Amino acid sequence: MKTVEIEEEERKTIGKNVLKLAVPVLLENLFQLLFSFVDMIFVGFLGSTALAAVGLGLQVINVILAIVGGLTTGTMVMIAYSIGAKKYKEAEKYLTNSLSLGLFLSVFMLIFGILGADKLLYLLGARDELLSYTSVYLKYILIPGFLIIFMSVISAALRGAGDTRTPLYITMTSNTLNIFLDYVLVFGKFGFPKMGVAGAALATSLSRLVGVILLFIIIYRRNSVFKFQDFGYSILTLERDKSSKILNIGFPILVENLLFNIGVLIYASIVLSLGTEVYAAHRIVLNAESLSFQPGFAFGVAATALVGQYKGAGENEKSLIASLECWRRALILMSTVGLLLFLFPEPLIKMFTREQNVIKLAVPALRIIAIAQPLLATSNVISGSLRGSGFTKIPMVFSAIGMWIIRIPLTYILCIKIGIGLAGAWIAMAVDISFKAIANYYTFIVRKYFLKESIKPSKNDETLYN
Repeated sequence: MKTVEIEEEERKTIGKNVLKLAVPVLLENLFQLLFSFVDMIFVGFLGSTALAAVGLGLQVINVILAIVGGLTTGTMVMIAYSIGAKKYKEAEKYLTNSLSLGLFLSVFMLIFGILGADKLLYLLGARDELLSYTSVYLKYILIPGFLIIFMSVISAALRGAGDTRTPLYITMTSNTLNIFLDYVLVFGKFGFPKMGVAGAALATSLSRLVGVILLFIIIYRRNSVFKFQDFGYSILTLERDKSSKILNIGFPILVENLLFNIGVLIYASIVLSLGTEVYAAHRIVLNAESLSFQPGFAFGVAATALVGQYKGAGENEKSLIASLECWRRALILMSTVGLLLFLFPEPLIKMFTREQNVIKLAVPALRIIAIAQPLLATSNVISGSLRGSGFTKIPMVFSAIGMWIIRIPLTYILCIKIGIGLAGAWIAMAVDISFKAIANYYTFIVRKYFLKESIKPSKNDETLYN
């Protein structure tokens, strides 16, 4: 009886830790969505070409963020393992090695921004004014590319250490400043010149600069997990053991992100071939569905961090409980949102359009993905659990199969060959999500991958600070 009581008490404690980690991530992403909507509204006042330039620029940046995502996930997992094992000095070394890797990556971003951006945009079909606007936008973002990388890496490190509130506060501060700077620089207010698209990009980089400065101040604090000594030297050096572990964890994430983003472009091109109205409806459903996606992402991050910490501490059963607690909460939230989307799709769709043809196309698609929300919750959280355990190759393989063997071919068959239209594309997406949910759950829970070891601890590192 006492054992059961102890287990129940542990479950409650882990459940509280899940909420402590997931809620700030959820709020952070909701704020990101809100601020990005406002950002696009400002640019929209400049005209369709300016809006298209920012949209095209963001597509290029998303591919780069896919690469950065590999580094940040590797950072978060290895720091979570170190914190779980109470090797705080080791956690610090993983962060400095990640920042060193990020510094090298930022050099390539700078070179690409100066020499390669225009050529890529030309290959993508940008010409004349669109090419000019997008080129300027990318240069202001990519030349100071270290801002993107450092902000992402430090935020990931803090999440791995169990601190998701600080990245939330920094995101809120940075994005609020971004909106103000957008207004000032895009439209030329308070005596500043009207910079248009360049102003929007400069506002983003300046707000990131403030975010990076604040994050460095925070990790330098003596009561922080990370207590740097000789930091200026350590950021310019790489430890082979630490860097290789980060890259071994992160590289499959990088490949997964790239394959997924390229697949999404092909998937979107099939939908676009159905006509402008169909594609407009598709984009609206994506925007609407992104609201329900956020809890799954937040609890997936919490699962990665907590599973990593418990695995690092050698507490495999607790890693399973953490994963299940994340899954249960995500399942409840996303199923509830899915039910609302299914029952009341039109009010949400009408926030984005009043065109009746577009609304009629969007309603069935939104209802299809609403039904799949419990499976999406499962896919997000359990794949996050596998990553937290160090098994990043497994979700990569499942994601690649889901996108390239299931979603894209099935979309083509249903939309083009059978002629179902937009609903066919969303059926294909739901099948893809279902496969990933079942495959990840079977691997981590049924085959008990939570008991297996993927990361070998370093024996030569200090366990605690002296």
